[in-house]
Amino acid sequence: MGFAVEEPLQPFMGRKERRRSSAGKLFLGDHCDLRSSPEVVKLLAKHGEPPLVLFSEEVLKINRRGEAVPRIMLVAANAVYLLDASTRRARRRMATRALSCVRMSEFADNFLALVCPAEYDVLLVCSRKIEAVMAMRDAKRAASGASAGDKGAARDLPVEIGESFVYAAGADLTKRVTFVRLENGEVDTTIRDAT
Repeated sequence: MGFAVEEPLQPFMGRKERRRSSAGKLFLGDHCDLRSSPEVVKLLAKHGEPPLVLFSEEVLKINRRGEAVPRIMLVAANAVYLLDASTRRARRRMATRALSCVRMSEFADNFLALVCPAEYDVLLVCSRKIEAVMAMRDAKRAASGASAGDKGAARDLPVEIGESFVYAAGADLTKRVTFVRLENGEVDTTIRDAT
């Protein structure tokens, strides 16, 4: 069961470009069918989570060396998990309350950074990033005790959109991600150490 996106080519949050392929896309949530996985049900129970998968998708995690590592992103009621793509074991757990914001470019690309000030941030390549962000915002709102209609800034997950952003790739390493639109309309992405 899913829901259709109304006015699909409108910019997300007024600034983020959308792809033409987004027109009429359904937000299905659990794209990897994790709710029927015994390993995932056990993982959620271990962390005191209700057996609810708000969102799941195969993603690429960009590690501190700039290498793309396959992961499965799982958004549950109280946390975001990055699972090993082959074993479905948890490699990282970030409580939704610990997330301070999500950063993404204003262009139609697949990059997003999950900012977790208590630890290090995560840079992901996700083809369904808008749906992932909406699920994380709903989870953070619910975890803070807000209702779905409550848009209080303190309870919401802010989304920062721009032509570039920085993220903490490790305890002692900050990276800058820069996006430039090329003449052919494609978006060139550069990841460098921040200076």
